[in-house]
Amino acid sequence: MAEEKNLILAIILSFLFGVGNIINGLTVRGIVECASYIIISILGATVSSIFSFIGLIYWAYILYDTYVCNKAVNYGEEIPKFLTVIELE
Repeated sequence: MAEEKNLILAIILSFLFGVGNIINGLTVRGIVECASYIIISILGATVSSIFSFIGLIYWAYILYDTYVCNKAVNYGEEIPKFLTVIELE
Protein backbone atom coordinates (compact mmCIF):
# COMPACT_ATOMS: atom_id res chain seq x y z
CA MET A 1 0.00 0.00 0.00
CA ALA A 2 1.21 3.49 -0.81
CA GLU A 3 2.10 5.95 1.92
CA GLU A 4 -0.97 7.57 3.46
CA LYS A 5 -1.23 11.32 2.88
CA ASN A 6 -1.58 13.55 5.95
CA LEU A 7 -5.10 15.01 6.03
CA ILE A 8 -4.36 17.65 8.70
CA LEU A 9 -1.31 19.02 6.84
CA ALA A 10 -3.23 19.06 3.54
CA ILE A 11 -6.16 20.97 5.08
CA ILE A 12 -3.85 23.49 6.82
CA LEU A 13 -1.95 24.18 3.60
CA SER A 14 -5.25 24.49 1.73
CA PHE A 15 -6.50 26.89 4.37
CA LEU A 16 -3.39 29.06 4.17
CA PHE A 17 -2.22 28.81 0.58
CA GLY A 18 -4.71 26.69 -1.40
CA VAL A 19 -2.06 24.08 -2.17
CA GLY A 20 -3.24 21.17 -0.01
CA ASN A 21 -3.72 18.92 -3.02
CA ILE A 22 0.01 19.12 -3.73
CA ILE A 23 0.48 17.30 -0.41
CA ASN A 24 -2.09 14.76 -1.65
CA GLY A 25 0.14 14.09 -4.68
CA LEU A 26 -2.12 16.02 -7.07
CA THR A 27 0.40 18.66 -8.11
CA VAL A 28 -1.35 20.04 -11.20
CA ARG A 29 -4.65 20.31 -9.34
CA GLY A 30 -2.99 22.13 -6.43
CA ILE A 31 -1.26 24.61 -8.72
CA VAL A 32 -4.50 25.28 -10.65
CA GLU A 33 -6.42 25.84 -7.40
CA CYS A 34 -3.75 28.19 -6.04
CA ALA A 35 -3.42 30.18 -9.27
CA SER A 36 -7.21 30.46 -9.64
CA TYR A 37 -7.57 31.68 -6.09
CA ILE A 38 -4.83 34.30 -6.58
CA ILE A 39 -6.52 35.58 -9.76
CA ILE A 40 -9.94 35.77 -8.06
CA SER A 41 -8.37 37.60 -5.10
CA ILE A 42 -6.66 40.14 -7.34
CA LEU A 43 -9.93 40.74 -9.17
CA GLY A 44 -11.66 41.21 -5.84
CA ALA A 45 -9.12 43.79 -4.75
CA THR A 46 -9.02 45.73 -8.02
CA VAL A 47 -12.22 45.26 -10.03
CA SER A 48 -15.25 44.53 -7.89
CA SER A 49 -16.05 43.31 -4.41
CA ILE A 50 -18.25 40.59 -5.92
CA PHE A 51 -15.01 38.76 -6.74
CA SER A 52 -14.15 38.80 -3.03
CA PHE A 53 -17.40 36.98 -2.33
CA ILE A 54 -16.72 34.53 -5.17
CA GLY A 55 -13.21 34.04 -3.75
CA LEU A 56 -14.66 33.16 -0.34
CA ILE A 57 -16.93 30.54 -1.89
CA TYR A 58 -14.04 29.19 -3.99
CA TRP A 59 -11.81 29.03 -0.90
CA ALA A 60 -14.46 26.89 0.86
CA TYR A 61 -14.60 24.67 -2.23
CA ILE A 62 -10.80 24.25 -2.16
CA LEU A 63 -10.97 23.09 1.48
CA TYR A 64 -13.74 20.61 0.64
CA ASP A 65 -11.93 19.42 -2.49
CA THR A 66 -8.71 18.84 -0.56
CA TYR A 67 -10.58 16.77 2.01
CA VAL A 68 -12.38 14.66 -0.62
CA CYS A 69 -9.21 14.14 -2.68
CA ASN A 70 -7.24 13.17 0.44
CA LYS A 71 -9.81 10.50 1.30
CA ALA A 72 -9.81 9.22 -2.29
CA VAL A 73 -5.99 9.03 -2.40
CA ASN A 74 -5.73 7.33 1.01
CA TYR A 75 -8.42 4.73 0.27
CA GLY A 76 -7.46 4.07 -3.35
CA GLU A 77 -10.71 5.48 -4.73
CA GLU A 78 -11.23 7.43 -7.95
CA ILE A 79 -10.13 11.07 -7.72
CA PRO A 80 -13.17 13.33 -8.28
CA LYS A 81 -13.13 15.77 -11.19
CA PHE A 82 -12.11 19.36 -10.50
CA LEU A 83 -15.25 21.50 -10.24
CA THR A 84 -17.07 18.24 -11.18
CA VAL A 85 -16.18 18.63 -14.87
CA ILE A 86 -12.40 18.87 -15.40
CA GLU A 87 -10.09 15.86 -15.14
CA LEU A 88 -7.05 17.09 -13.14
CA GLU A 89 -4.78 14.65 -11.33
